[in-house]
Amino acid sequence: MTKAEKKEKRRAILKGIKFTTVVEMILALMTIPMTLGYLKAEITAQTEPDLLSAFIILVFLLTSLTRLMRARRMRLQRKPKSKYVMQRVYALAFLVCAMLPFFLPYHKDVGYWANTTGEPIGWCGDVRQVVGLVFWCALIAGRIVSIVRDHRPRRVVMNVLMILLMAMAAAGFCLYSDISVALVVSVALTLGDIFTVVFARVHMDALMKIVRKTYAAEIILGLLLLIFAFSYVLEFCEDGIETFPDALWYCFAIVTTIGFGDITATSLIGRLLSVVLGIYGIVVVALITSIIVNFYSEVKREPDEPDEPEETDEAEEDGEA
Repeated sequence: MTKAEKKEKRRAILKGIKFTTVVEMILALMTIPMTLGYLKAEITAQTEPDLLSAFIILVFLLTSLTRLMRARRMRLQRKPKSKYVMQRVYALAFLVCAMLPFFLPYHKDVGYWANTTGEPIGWCGDVRQVVGLVFWCALIAGRIVSIVRDHRPRRVVMNVLMILLMAMAAAGFCLYSDISVALVVSVALTLGDIFTVVFARVHMDALMKIVRKTYAAEIILGLLLLIFAFSYVLEFCEDGIETFPDALWYCFAIVTTIGFGDITATSLIGRLLSVVLGIYGIVVVALITSIIVNFYSEVKREPDEPDEPEETDEAEEDGEA
């Protein structure tokens, strides 16, 4: 293969990587509103079971397609084979979850037939139980693969703890036919995937170097301590702030200059604290932003095209195909 042919092939691969990344992002962004829509319909309990089953089908179908796109992108990037194979396993498991509502009913109550005392006397085959079980089993399989691939003690301990939590979720939540927790975890994973793709080109080591050189962590920590301290005081001196979380919400609105207006300070102490916190927050936010922008271009490394696949010979490529 000539140099021009290799360059053209590399360009085609990079084009495929960009295309699959865009499709993956679109599918992931579609998954989140569908999942939140199901959770809202489940909480209000005013939606027909057929519509709730349709929500489940769409959520897991979109999730399955997202995993397939990620597996394709990983294969084009020449990632370790175990990574993109695991993504395909996820895609298959979530496709099974999407197909289950066609065969199992949806019940708004618990998934067990119960007598008058509430004791379960038989399983009614609620689709939420089986979907939840498949979802958690897929995630457990992924953690097992991570343990096999990475033997570092810290990673092994973390994966074992995650397996235990997922096993408890599979045994507990599926017993009561509740997949809401599974869908919340799905939303969290989807957001994490979006964050990873969006910031794939950001050099995290450069950001850490900025934090070390400019004491940004100490500045942010001081702001957080000030927020907690002022929240504690505002909880007692303001009649309109009844709880500590409400005080934190108010301080957050002050620091970020959003100003929702749902909570206001009326006492003299509250207004003085608000002025101090507002000025301090504006200064810190502006300072941190300018530091990151100015220093990032100086300390970052030159882009080394992380998405670019490695050179491989024809025999290796034919073997992988």
